[in-house]
Amino acid sequence: MASGHSGTSLQLNLLGIGEILRNNRLVVPQFQRSYCWKVDQEVQAYWTDLSRAIETGAEEDYFLGTVVLTQDGPDDRKKIIDGQQRLVTSSLLIAAIREALEELGHTQAHRIESDFLASQAWDAEDTEPHLKLNEDDHPPYHGIATRTGLPLAAPKRNDSDILKAYRFFTKKLSELADRHGQSATNELKKWVKYIQHRAQLAVVETPSEADAYVIFETLNNRGADLTTADLLKNHLFGAAKLHLDSVRNNWHKSIGALLLTAADDKFTKFLRHYWSSKIGKVTERDLYAEMRKQVVQSQDALTFSQKLLTGARIYAALSDPNHEIWHEKCPGRKPALSTLVLFNLVPNKILLLAAVEHLPPGQIEKLLKALISWSVRGMVMGTINRGRYEDIYSQIAVEIRKGTITDISQIRSRVNDFIASDIDFKAQFALATLGRTEANKIARYYLGALERTHKNEAQPEFIPNDNPTEVNLEHVYPQNAAIGDWSEFITVSGNQDEADGWIYRIGNMVLLQASVNSNLGNKPFKDKSEVFKESQFALTYEVAECPEWTPETIQCRQERLAALAVRTWPR
Repeated sequence: MASGHSGTSLQLNLLGIGEILRNNRLVVPQFQRSYCWKVDQEVQAYWTDLSRAIETGAEEDYFLGTVVLTQDGPDDRKKIIDGQQRLVTSSLLIAAIREALEELGHTQAHRIESDFLASQAWDAEDTEPHLKLNEDDHPPYHGIATRTGLPLAAPKRNDSDILKAYRFFTKKLSELADRHGQSATNELKKWVKYIQHRAQLAVVETPSEADAYVIFETLNNRGADLTTADLLKNHLFGAAKLHLDSVRNNWHKSIGALLLTAADDKFTKFLRHYWSSKIGKVTERDLYAEMRKQVVQSQDALTFSQKLLTGARIYAALSDPNHEIWHEKCPGRKPALSTLVLFNLVPNKILLLAAVEHLPPGQIEKLLKALISWSVRGMVMGTINRGRYEDIYSQIAVEIRKGTITDISQIRSRVNDFIASDIDFKAQFALATLGRTEANKIARYYLGALERTHKNEAQPEFIPNDNPTEVNLEHVYPQNAAIGDWSEFITVSGNQDEADGWIYRIGNMVLLQASVNSNLGNKPFKDKSEVFKESQFALTYEVAECPEWTPETIQCRQERLAALAVRTWPR
């Protein structure tokens, strides 16, 4: 049949999956994701559907889906562009049937192996599987297909999905054989015949790899089981044509720069953040469609892949203050970088993706410092994750890439209207509560920075010490207060629930050396204050001077800290 793609000749056949494995030598490209079907999800569903079809008479065909192959694989093998999961799962089932027949004493069990799983070419020294997987999956699969490494040991938690699927089928077939008794051999042979002829795949073959990616994208661009990264990759590879090797190399370097896999959700997040920095805020739902518009010709794919690699390296640096990029871009701002890594805020990443690539080092340093203050003000006000920050930061990133914004003063003018004023920030800081999940790291940072401001140290907003083994966080009114030790605090609060509402107020928290903190636990205030008197932290020492610890004391202290906060994180 004709594809409609520049006259490219395609072959489309509906074949039994056993026939596909019997008559072809196939290879999974090294860059494809590993086998990932889970026993309790896809493998179970596969077994249930197949067993139901066979048990109802084995006369009806069972359609498994589509497989896309290209004829230009290495060593006369056809490359699997799509359909790896179905092919591997089916071959693991066939291997388990082979072993079940062997246990039943069936003399022709070895023929299953040579027909469907592995055989020896006349000019080869060893038996080779008909299906060759990527470097991670092939060793366990090779052992199963050729019987040179059957999983005989007890299951382990870190077993690969291939081993888990094979063990699942082995168990299910053992149960099936027990149910059928004397007729078990005939029942298993019926399964083999059904898989060979009736369990079918639509096989699409293309003459070139680039054409295969075009077909893959056409078949799957609405598939819910594919990530945006999957779709974009295959669109890029399909458009690349003569530049395919370079585009593929840049794509995998991008993934490697982030220390991820294409299947990782974090890679899709990177793609969204990167694209938002180029065109303005974009949702994950619209990401693929927006990116696809930019890649039409072969040269588009090459250019896109080159820019993506640059973006991936910068994105990796945003989570690593020691990344080599900073030696050139920002050699003197490691503490500022560490602080922003602690915050881990999406709007900052989007803005910095553009700024680090296009602004001079001096402007980058000024921006990092400003972002710390703007971030804290946004976190305290509860506005930084509501969308407006991301909208504005994305717009600024676009203008940086266009060259219409070139320095920090222009950025300040763009954010001026939505960064909290000193009055609003101070008022909100005086009431701020940190949730349980964020309390330790962020509160430790807040208190450390406020301590440095209190002591008139330079650059107080830069992260002082985030190592919990050295500096720890102490809740004065404790997280698990004993009623007998804190009865007065609870009474003044109104009840236990009202009292617990003060636990995560910033005014209720102090810094201590970690070794000291571990000994305080839930002790009453009078015991804690004796320890606070010995603290090297001035703000902690001041708590020891309080005659009692009440909700009013916490509020008064937090208001004093709020005044320091305005100086620590200037607008």
